Amino acid sequence: GQQMRVVPLDGARNWCPQDLSIRQLFTHVLDVFGKPNKKFFDTLSLFAKDDGERQALEGIVAGSEEGKALYRDLVHDYANHADVLRRFSSARPPLEHLVNMIPTLKPRSYSIASSPSMHPDRIQLCVVQVDWMVESTKELRIGEATGYMKRQQPGVQLMCAVRQSAIVLPKDPKDPVIMAGMGTGLAPWRAVTQERVSQKRQGMEVGPCMLFFGARYSQSEYLYREEFGQYVEEGVLDIHTAFSRDQARKVYVQHRIVEAGERVAELMLRQNGHFYVCGSARQVPEDI
Repeated sequence: GQQMRVVPLDGARNWCPQDLSIRQLFTHVLDVFGKPNKKFFDTLSLFAKDDGERQALEGIVAGSEEGKALYRDLVHDYANHADVLRRFSSARPPLEHLVNMIPTLKPRSYSIASSPSMHPDRIQLCVVQVDWMVESTKELRIGEATGYMKRQQPGVQLMCAVRQSAIVLPKDPKDPVIMAGMGTGLAPWRAVTQERVSQKRQGMEVGPCMLFFGARYSQSEYLYREEFGQYVEEGVLDIHTAFSRDQARKVYVQHRIVEAGERVAELMLRQNGHFYVCGSARQVPEDI
């Protein structure tokens, strides 16, 4: 593809490799399918050749009634930078402006779902594909990172980095751990459980390992069911599940914690237990 050179300036908004192709710029650097901010609309209006399109873009920035309605429609459809550029086709910013108008792609972080003690030569992830329907066009769209991973074939090499975990486990493996996770929030607790299982298999004495797992349907969303069943049989894991849609009355993780309240209190208050919770900050209920 056509090659380009980027000369960084002091105060430049985005980082960018100095030598790359145009294709690499739009597939590996710029977040073309990310959500545009108001500054993007403001700058784009300067390049609109059509008066109607320029006024519409200015209305979004100024917050006019028409602009607010248009912006609501765009947000409702999860419009990205590419959608906006297609919609306002008379606005064609030069490449040197687009580099600063569109943010760079940000790394996606996923919790490691395996223990290095049990799987020393590999890292396992637990990832759900992000997808949604665009209401106005009925188009199914798939998330940038999860869609990319799904398209890869076994054995392919991907760019990635491993960061130190924010989870601090008890120094004494005999201290109890109580974990709560919803959906793929189960990932780090699988790793912790595997670590305890591996320690016990090596002859170490390990403390209680209690897991509260929540999802909607047991039939389709009970992740690692057989594996966790094996850990229960080995005497390492005590698991409590809450599948909210499997019965008329919705049951959530916090209900299971209350039901096991005496045991939780015993581990936390009298056995130096450690409590952990993982899940989306917007979805993890305060009741936990």
